[in-house]
Amino acid sequence: MNNHLFFPLVAGALAVSALAPSLTYARTTAQNNESFRRTVTVTGYGQASAVPNVVRITLGVESVNPKLTPALSEVNRKMAAVMAALEKAGVAKRDIRTVDFSVFPERAYSQSGPGPITSYRVSNVVRVTVRKVEESGAVLDAAINAGANVVQGLNFEVEDMKQVEASARKAAMDDARAKAESLVSAAGAKLGRALTISEFSMGGPPMPMMAFAAEGNAAKGVSLAPGSQEITIQVQVTYEIE
Repeated sequence: MNNHLFFPLVAGALAVSALAPSLTYARTTAQNNESFRRTVTVTGYGQASAVPNVVRITLGVESVNPKLTPALSEVNRKMAAVMAALEKAGVAKRDIRTVDFSVFPERAYSQSGPGPITSYRVSNVVRVTVRKVEESGAVLDAAINAGANVVQGLNFEVEDMKQVEASARKAAMDDARAKAESLVSAAGAKLGRALTISEFSMGGPPMPMMAFAAEGNAAKGVSLAPGSQEITIQVQVTYEIE
């Protein structure tokens, strides 16, 4: 009885052994095909720009006095006038934010080291958001006329850059595909799907152009030129060659 069972088992084992080289060969061929996949890698560039629709101005009041109380009183008085002037010029209260308030004692220095306090420097600085770019010059002029004697920064911005980035990204991908198709076509092949994509972005706020009116012609106020904000996106794409 046992002898009858032995022969089928042996036959089955021999059949599996015979198939093993074929399975190994098929697996090796698939791995080789994957390893020798033909690809082309290109770099594409895309650029888009937009006119700024928001201006952020950092300004304030500073006073120096031998005594702290008069310096503080002057800053408080002038800053109240500046805030009122900003609101009168159309800036909403929510768009005015204090970013710095400092009291700094100034000392006389000699070879022996710091001496007694000679004066106090008090400053109050706010960041103002102007949502009508064409009014930014008048807003800055109003603040200066009201007593602001510190202007630390002025930035023109595009409040929502997503659409600008999307335009630059599409242009970069179109540029990459056009380059890849040109290369592959010249080689007599056909471009396949994108396998990997890497993105790099470059850009920043425009440099503001600012000019103050001459003393004898102060009625013209401050002139500002917003320019445009640009963004450049670079993509590196690897395509399959069919």
